[in-house]
Amino acid sequence: MSTQPMDADLAEVVWWGTQTVRVRAHAARGVSRCPTRLVPYSASDPTGRHLNARCREDGCLGIVHSIYLTTVTRLQDRATGQDHVAVSQWVPYARRVVASQVAELDRAGRVARGLPAKPTRTDGVPGRVIEAMRHTTADPVRREWLEQLFRMVRAYVCRDNRQSVEWPTDMWAAEKCAVDGCFRSLGTPAARREIEQDVDEVLRVARDVAGEEWLAATILNPFRAVVGPLPDDLDVGCPIDDADPAELALVSQFRTRYAASRTSGCGPDEAFLATSLAICGRQPRGAAADVIADLEAWLADRQAPERGPRRLGR
Repeated sequence: MSTQPMDADLAEVVWWGTQTVRVRAHAARGVSRCPTRLVPYSASDPTGRHLNARCREDGCLGIVHSIYLTTVTRLQDRATGQDHVAVSQWVPYARRVVASQVAELDRAGRVARGLPAKPTRTDGVPGRVIEAMRHTTADPVRREWLEQLFRMVRAYVCRDNRQSVEWPTDMWAAEKCAVDGCFRSLGTPAARREIEQDVDEVLRVARDVAGEEWLAATILNPFRAVVGPLPDDLDVGCPIDDADPAELALVSQFRTRYAASRTSGCGPDEAFLATSLAICGRQPRGAAADVIADLEAWLADRQAPERGPRRLGR
């Protein structure tokens, strides 16, 4: 066991610099905040005796250990490397190292969830979308706002522990006020509707430039996937008859759109493809024959003359 003491000041820098990701680790286990009150290994608690057990269990302490070690290594490399330059202002340098390591953890987490490592990057496909938005209006202030909104949309859908499938229109309205200098009554239906229309414009340009699949994979599907902590009663059984209202609404929309496509003269395959793009934002994946057969059976039953009440389960 090592007896090398930890640097109390560096422990403070790492602890507070990792607060966001530590709280996130606790939130994933159903705890809203870090329960440890004194910074472990700092002057207030040099041996970490007051560390709460949840910090070990939830991964909070593991994050601190990992980033502390990386920061110490970087400081030593600067002092003993080929340039032999010690970091005289080591606190600002350590903060930058910690911040870069936290950003790397965020990127790794997004990649593990199948999301872009850098959702707000401005090259590649996003760069082409931004270039197209610059041609949608001659107003430079409007262009600046649309580019900023596009960046915020992509960052928002990739946020960890997001528990809402609604755009934060009130906050974005405040951001727009800062850009164009106009007064808006935040929280009003008019302000929210204005931001929603701006979001629709940004998504329309992205769809026109990058296509349905890119938009679905990068924005729409992550937006619909709420990322929140697992409930403590996860092991409690859920009655099989309890249906998710949101899922029922989506099925109803899908059926209605499919029926409209079939009525307009589309074949089953064509109607299913058009409905998938309109409702789900992407082309169907995998075998769809069984789903189309169910839709056709539902449509035939819907169009059949009234035959009296049916028994449950049929």
